[in-house]
Amino acid sequence: MLIRSQNKEVLATLELLFDIEVSGGVISARRDMSWCCLLGEYSTKEKAMKVLDMIQEAYGDSEYTKYVIPEVCRILSMKQKTEENKAHAGELGEMLKKGMTFQMPEDSEVEA
Repeated sequence: MLIRSQNKEVLATLELLFDIEVSGGVISARRDMSWCCLLGEYSTKEKAMKVLDMIQEAYGDSEYTKYVIPEVCRILSMKQKTEENKAHAGELGEMLKKGMTFQMPEDSEVEA
């Protein structure tokens, strides 16, 4: 799963990160002891913790999606190739793609 930083300047691969840490209202990611980046800043630690929970949930969803995609592809391959079915397949593909990247929300988008 990819994580896009709040300022949209960093795109990190979750599987390559050592950890994601909350310190006060700051969420940072570390790949190793020499590389760390800011993912987002929030007005309270509670908001930052809520975003960490959101990342955890998005990761679980993205892992589940990896197992669902082959079955969905199998089912779609058995359907008639109508324009309507092609449109549905395209919509489904876009939805699955969006689920593979977590965009760090702005502070105003997080309820404490």
